[in-house]
Amino acid sequence: MEISKFKTPCSGEALCALVARMPSLPAFPTVLALTLVALPFCVFSTLSAAAPASETSAFTHPINSAQDAPLVGLGSDGTLRYALYAERGSDHARNIVPDFSRAGYQGGGVSLPTRPSIPVIKVLEPGTGSDDYPRIQAAIDAVAIRATDSRGLRGAVLLRRGHYRLSRTLTIRASGVVLRGEGRGADGTVIRSDVSDKQGKILDVGTSESAVPRAAPDARRTAINMEYVPVGAMRITVTSAAGYRLGDTVSIVREPNARWLGPEGIDTARYRWTPSDYAVYSERVVTAIDQDTITLDTPIMDAIETRFGGGSVYRTDPMRISQVGIEDLRLEGNPETGTANGTADSGPFTALRLGATYNSWVRDVTVRYVSHGFVTRNGARFNTLQDIAYLDPRYGETQGARRYVFLYEGNAAFNLTQRCYNQGGRHTFVIGARVPGPNVFLDCLAVGDSNDSGPHHRWSTGTLYDNTKGYMLRAQNRRYSGTGHGWAGAQQMFWNTEHDTYVVQAPPFAMNWSVGQVGTIAPGKFPPEEPAGIVQSMGQVVAPRSLYLQQLRDRLGAQAVINVTTEAQRDGRIWDSLSARAGE
Repeated sequence: MEISKFKTPCSGEALCALVARMPSLPAFPTVLALTLVALPFCVFSTLSAAAPASETSAFTHPINSAQDAPLVGLGSDGTLRYALYAERGSDHARNIVPDFSRAGYQGGGVSLPTRPSIPVIKVLEPGTGSDDYPRIQAAIDAVAIRATDSRGLRGAVLLRRGHYRLSRTLTIRASGVVLRGEGRGADGTVIRSDVSDKQGKILDVGTSESAVPRAAPDARRTAINMEYVPVGAMRITVTSAAGYRLGDTVSIVREPNARWLGPEGIDTARYRWTPSDYAVYSERVVTAIDQDTITLDTPIMDAIETRFGGGSVYRTDPMRISQVGIEDLRLEGNPETGTANGTADSGPFTALRLGATYNSWVRDVTVRYVSHGFVTRNGARFNTLQDIAYLDPRYGETQGARRYVFLYEGNAAFNLTQRCYNQGGRHTFVIGARVPGPNVFLDCLAVGDSNDSGPHHRWSTGTLYDNTKGYMLRAQNRRYSGTGHGWAGAQQMFWNTEHDTYVVQAPPFAMNWSVGQVGTIAPGKFPPEEPAGIVQSMGQVVAPRSLYLQQLRDRLGAQAVINVTTEAQRDGRIWDSLSARAGE
C-alpha cells in the first residue's frame, strides 16, 4: 500500500449592479436583488458601517462598508463584496461570510481526469459463480502495485456491464486506483453485496485516521496571538512564525475552555460536553509570512477567541491516499433487508465510505438498498462526489441513526457534493459531529425525505447548502436529543435553497445564515426558542445564483467554473432534470 504525503493543490453600488449578470460568465442568469426580510420573531445581527482598517486586516476578501449592505453581494465589477456582521452576543460587526470555493477535487475549479486518459489495466466480465469478491479485489490490488504516472494515477479496473456479487467489502488502500463500471443504471454495472458484518460496507476507500492531524517532525507549535480571530479571516498572528515556510500544511487548532461550554458561553456542559472533546483542527496551507503573521489559503470557519480558550498552530504531515476514482457503477445492498424500525443493522449498511483520502472523486454512481449512502470521514479532503444518487433505502424508516444519505463526518473538509439525488432517505444533506469544514452541497434534490437536512449534532461548522431542495433544512440547538447533541452547527449557510421548512438559529458567539430561501420559517424543535440567525431575501432567488460558483469564479476565473459544471448548471437550476433522471 502506498500512502502519499498530503499536499493541497457594494460599497454604494446601484441596485441594478446586484442583479446584473456576471460579466464574463453570461450563463449565470439575472435574478432578484437581495432584500433584508424581517420576521416578527427573528433577531437579526447588525451589519456594519465602515470599520477601521485594523479590524479588517485579517481579511483578504473585499469588504462592503455600506450601512445596509447584504451579507454577500455583487459589486459593480461583477465580483463579490462581503459585509461585516456581528456574532450573537456582540454588537461589534467583525466577521464575514467565508469563502467556500476551495471545496472539491484539487481545491476546486479543476476538471476530473477524463475517462479516456486513464489506462484500463484489468477488465472483468460478470461471473457465473456466487462470489465475485476475490477476483475484483485481486484486480484492484494488482493495479495498486503499479507505478503512478505524472498525475499520481496507476490505472483502472473495468467491470463490464452486468451483475456481480460480493461476500466481503471491497477496499482500495493505495493511491491512483480507479474502479469503473459501464453505467449506473439497472442495465449497467451492478454490484450486489452480501456482506453480513454489523454496519457493513460495500466499498471502503482509504483508511481510518485520527481526528487530530499528524504533526510534522518539526511541528513548531505556536499560540495564536490575537484576542479574536474572526470568521472569514485569512491572516492569523502567532507568538512566533520562526521556522514556518510558504507551502507548509498547518493545523489551526481551536482550543475551547470550560467557560465556552458553560453558561457564559454556549451552555452545553450540561450535555456532558468537555473542552478536550471539542478541540477542532482545521488544516490550511501557508501562502505568505509577514513577521509573525501568516496568511492562509482558506478562511477560518469558526472564530477563535482568547476568553474562550484561544488556539494554536502547528505544522502537519498527514499520510493519505489520493487520485482514487469510483465511477459508472450501481452499488446495491440486500433488497430483502427490512424497513421497519428495529431492523438489525447487520449486512450492507453503508454503500461507500471515504477516509484518509484526498484529491479523489466519485462520479456517476447510484446506490440502493442500504441505510447510509455516501460517507466522508476523518481525512477525507478535497474530494468531489458528483452525479450520484440514493434510491430505495432499507433499515428503519424513521429510526435514529438510519438512512443518512450524503454525510460529511469526522474532520472531513474541502469536499464538494454536487448534482446529487435522494429518494426516500431520512437525513439527506447531513453533517456529523465536530466537522470543521468547509464542505459544500451544490445543486441537489431530495424527494420523499422524512426528516431534516443540516448539521445533526455537536458543533459542526462551515457548510454551504447551495441550491438544495427538499423537506426540512435546520440549523438549531438540539439540546438533549440523542446523547446530548447540543448546538448542532455554526456558520451554516443556506443559499438560494428551497425546502418546505426552515429553522435558522444563531448559536451564542457564532452565527448561521440563510439567503434567498424559499419555504416556511418554523420555531426550533427543542424549546425554549433560540434567537434567529441572519435571514435575508426570504422568498426570493438572489444573485449570484450559486455562491460557491461565484466565489470560485472570483478566485480562479470563469474557466474554473466551466471545468466543474455542466452547461445546464451554468444556465440555472437543475432540479427538474435531476427529478426526471431520478438516479438512473
